[in-house]
Amino acid sequence: MEYNFLELGVLLLFVAMAGITASRLKFSIVPIIIIMGLLLPPNGITPYRPAESTMEAIDFLGRLGVLFLLFSLGLEFSIRKLIESAGTMVKSGLIYLAFNATAAVIFTLLLGWGIEEILLATGIIIISSSAIVAKTLVDLKRTANPETEVILGLMLFQDIFMAAYLPIVSAIAISRGGETSDLVLSVCFAFAVIIAFVFISLRTTRVLESVFAIASEETFLLVVLGLLIFMAGASEALNISEAIGALILGLIMAETSQKERIVHLVVPFRDFFGAAFFFGFALKITLDALSGAVVIALIAVALTIAGSLAYGLTMSKVAGLSKRGALNLGLTITSRGEFSIVLANLGAAAGLSPVLESFSALYVVLLAVLGPLLSRWSDPIYQALAPRLGWRRETRKSKPHKEIDVSLLMDKEE
Repeated sequence: MEYNFLELGVLLLFVAMAGITASRLKFSIVPIIIIMGLLLPPNGITPYRPAESTMEAIDFLGRLGVLFLLFSLGLEFSIRKLIESAGTMVKSGLIYLAFNATAAVIFTLLLGWGIEEILLATGIIIISSSAIVAKTLVDLKRTANPETEVILGLMLFQDIFMAAYLPIVSAIAISRGGETSDLVLSVCFAFAVIIAFVFISLRTTRVLESVFAIASEETFLLVVLGLLIFMAGASEALNISEAIGALILGLIMAETSQKERIVHLVVPFRDFFGAAFFFGFALKITLDALSGAVVIALIAVALTIAGSLAYGLTMSKVAGLSKRGALNLGLTITSRGEFSIVLANLGAAAGLSPVLESFSALYVVLLAVLGPLLSRWSDPIYQALAPRLGWRRETRKSKPHKEIDVSLLMDKEE
């Protein structure tokens, strides 16, 4: 099928306009891109209507965006380092899930959704946007605050949770309409493939080092991109989601000394194709469908904020944080973004309820905007709540604390 490059260029210029707007507003690009996509056809707010072939091209770019997002996720992990810090991180993460996952499951059960929709919606609701969270911490100069260490640990836990959760929802997408036994086998097979590849990578680090000891940046990039597309295709051939193949390759590459070099080369591709992914997702949603998800999205937003605050207050006792620090913690982690949309896209591919897409788009936009704003307003919110809840009034200045490195999370900016 022939593509109209003029039409494709016009759509990408809309994406660029969203990026410029986000930069001028000093805000996350995710909600701006989604809003921009919602202002274009099929909603008819603008007269421009691209051909079907152009829409297919955007969809293909979006598929590449998912690969780069999951590849980048895998690159964040060093299996050995995760094992060393597992205890504290898992404890914090399980407390978070106890509040937020429980509320999400009960809420979706009350909506009468099926088990597939409940699993996907729960993932959409509980995964924070580490890119938006990290940017907020830097913008508000809170990287030295005591609560920031807890926040970064939670972000890492959520990424690990996502890596384990993705094979489950991918199996649902592939086995939709099949027997329960087929679904269980698909999930077990996906996990078996990941474990096998990670085990092999741990045992063959020296071989990988020699393979990627390439001086030429051009050749090195060709090898990495070729492997990424190959792994995605191999996953599809094994009846596993292509995103799993990208995740596996990221996990393997994270064990080599070339990790930082790969991250440096891949980030521009991830940002470009990731933007196309969010834009293409929004283009598929009509305002009529969006209006049908307003009440659900607003309730989910309220539950997310309440659950995050409950987690923050609990961690004030577990981690010895002040009430101000607990409030900062709870409000900062409310932002949602990239992986909520990835899960919603998997739901669409599985033919699940159309309201799931509309709900996730509205939910992400609301919290991608509200999250940074609530974090910025945490001081006046604390001053307003303190006398009513009997909290001690605290000064704005935080106690001296060691600087926390958020550079890895900042690399994930969409």
